[in-house]
Amino acid sequence: MKHKLSLMFFLILSVIVLSGCWDRKELQDIDIVSAIGIDKGSDDVENRLSVTVQVINEGLIGGGSQQAGKVEGTPVSSYTASGSTVAEALQKIAPKLPQELFFPHVQLIVIGEELAKQEGIQDLFDWIERDPQFRTLFPILIVRDNRAKDALQILTPLEPIPAGKIAGGLEATQKTWGNFAITRADKVIQQLSGEVAQLMGIQITGDLKEGNKLTNVQQISPQAEIEIKGLSILKNGKLVKWLDLEEFRGVTWINNEMKKTVINLDCKNKKKGLAVDIVRSKRKLNVQIKNNKPVIHLTIRSESHISEVQCPIDLNKHETIQELEKQLEEAMKEEIMLALETAKEQKTDIFRFGEAINREDPQLWKEIKEKWNDEIFPETKVTVDVKAFIRRSGLRTKPYVM
Repeated sequence: MKHKLSLMFFLILSVIVLSGCWDRKELQDIDIVSAIGIDKGSDDVENRLSVTVQVINEGLIGGGSQQAGKVEGTPVSSYTASGSTVAEALQKIAPKLPQELFFPHVQLIVIGEELAKQEGIQDLFDWIERDPQFRTLFPILIVRDNRAKDALQILTPLEPIPAGKIAGGLEATQKTWGNFAITRADKVIQQLSGEVAQLMGIQITGDLKEGNKLTNVQQISPQAEIEIKGLSILKNGKLVKWLDLEEFRGVTWINNEMKKTVINLDCKNKKKGLAVDIVRSKRKLNVQIKNNKPVIHLTIRSESHISEVQCPIDLNKHETIQELEKQLEEAMKEEIMLALETAKEQKTDIFRFGEAINREDPQLWKEIKEKWNDEIFPETKVTVDVKAFIRRSGLRTKPYVM
């Protein structure tokens, strides 16, 4: 009898404890936030930050207000408020919406360039790590030449939710071109705990006012677009430099993040008349300690295919392929050296060389850590050895132009 009572008690307790969805929220009771923008507010402490949320209109996304292909409203809306902290600003936004703000589906955070340059972003993300609603797998980006609020008010074609368009574009571009490494929130927060960080940038092109209208997605050529552009270097949380294509691609080579990209080479008498598709790349990094100073050795090996030829060249000859490989090595090394020179000028080790030195000689790193970026890194010798191999010339060996 006692055994049966114990079993019944255990079963009843299991039903109570193991029941799921105890904290569920119905869709009609929440407003889903797809993106958050943070800008510099006014100079007074009470309105130091200006925060914008992009909220999804679930009814329109689900097709409830579309008839015969005609959209009757915008798929998202944005709301803005100011505060001394991000949490306070979000609290002020809440009364402007009919339902509770819901953050687990945030797809990205964007930061205005003015805030990143003048105030810095070192202390902006404490609230993300403290709030269990946030999943820190979304990217954090900086809006070049504009405010974050402006970026979240541009309606985008092809993808109804602008935040989804930007996040998807980041991932697709990185896989296809190798130019844009995704800066996830967890990685950014980890970087900001040190002295140097790097964040991707986006830029608004076109007419801001027109981009805020529904007509922006109802025509073949939008009046305003959001473009993924450049990598920002931050030192002590503040934006100090933008890197564009060649410089940024050099950073990607060095950081061993290159997936795929296209490099144009000179061909006969035609400038950039041949395109090489990089399909594989690997970087090796070695550290040597000489006279109590670190020396960095980089070896980059890449494999590629010829993807387009616009000049008279015979790809059947082994000598021709060797010449192109040599030219490709020089082009890659030029980008890598450009990235190294820029980082040294800015006194920012965006390549994480310091981590490699720490692994090689922890005692030496302990001695030089505090002066690494400002004094030692700019003077550190870095050798670069590039090996490029062209494996295939495609389905054609003879170009159309002969």
